[in-house]
Amino acid sequence: MPIGGFLDDLPKALFILAHLVFLVVGLWAIRRLTQAKQSYAAALWLYIASQVVFLGFFGGVITLKMAVLIEQTLLVILVVWIAIKAKSPAP
Repeated sequence: MPIGGFLDDLPKALFILAHLVFLVVGLWAIRRLTQAKQSYAAALWLYIASQVVFLGFFGGVITLKMAVLIEQTLLVILVVWIAIKAKSPAP
């Protein structure tokens, strides 16, 4: 059995709940960063989109491999966005 194979025995509703929690945490983070006037707050919408993509998998709209590919692509864009928006420390 591959590592993590035991997860196949867990109910689908548990994974849906986990991704809903991740989505809520992402919305919370966007709100906090927006209130703190962080220039990269909008980048976290990519994280929100990645959670919606996974919910699409659990809804039978896309395959798991497609969900993972889209999610990883969104997160790479998120990382690059944040790195570009990062401010250098004051000299």
